Amino acid sequence: VILLLHMLNSNRAAWNPLIPDLRAAGYALLNIDLRGHGDSSGARDWDAAIDDVALGWVGWLTENQRIGESGLAIIGGSIGANAALISCANIDSCRGAIALSPGLDYRGLKPQSALVDGLADRAALLVAAQADRASSSAIRQMFLNAKGDVTARLYRGRAHGTRLFETDYESVSRLILGWLSEHLPMPITTDAPIVHADGSVTLCGISGLERSKRNPDYILCGSVPDKIKPIESGHCLYNYLDDKDDDGIVCES
Repeated sequence: VILLLHMLNSNRAAWNPLIPDLRAAGYALLNIDLRGHGDSSGARDWDAAIDDVALGWVGWLTENQRIGESGLAIIGGSIGANAALISCANIDSCRGAIALSPGLDYRGLKPQSALVDGLADRAALLVAAQADRASSSAIRQMFLNAKGDVTARLYRGRAHGTRLFETDYESVSRLILGWLSEHLPMPITTDAPIVHADGSVTLCGISGLERSKRNPDYILCGSVPDKIKPIESGHCLYNYLDDKDDDGIVCES
């Protein structure tokens, strides 16, 4: 499961560009309007928003047994990025957080201690644009102080938060999906592929796949969506793809 947290003065629609790729990769999503934004009522209270994530949204997922063996990841933009890091550090089932343009202090949300100590045994991906000085400086400081498995990426330009989708979507989406495949891998499934009347296959929630004529037990890499390539061994599709060089990665090119 992936929980999505938008930017200040934004709403859940900001994630629309990324949602199809996350769904195609097999992830279940909970995309919310934070309090005081979009369709959510109430005053904007960022301390309360942290409680909303842990006690409200993740509490609901847990109570309804929506979080499986792979656990949970949280992706946030700007102040949502700070909330993602802080929330993940406080939630046992959270495997890691992706922070698009985090800061050292957004409206009182200070994620550095959460990243350094709370996520010391987990993972984080920090992303910002070079000319977005507050965020790029914050990422450099966070990266130097972090104790856990932390990846940082800086892009050219000044796009902030989910606006990175407007300037560098292909690269950002590949970065996110690659990080997720490593840190929130799909459990191996034994479910049989669904073969449709036109010969196409649906597998791992991905439709439009094609079987190999030489070996119908395998799916052709050419039919796998580019956004989720390459496929690593933890991914649901891996067992249905021919890893000829046995390196744990398929569809590399």
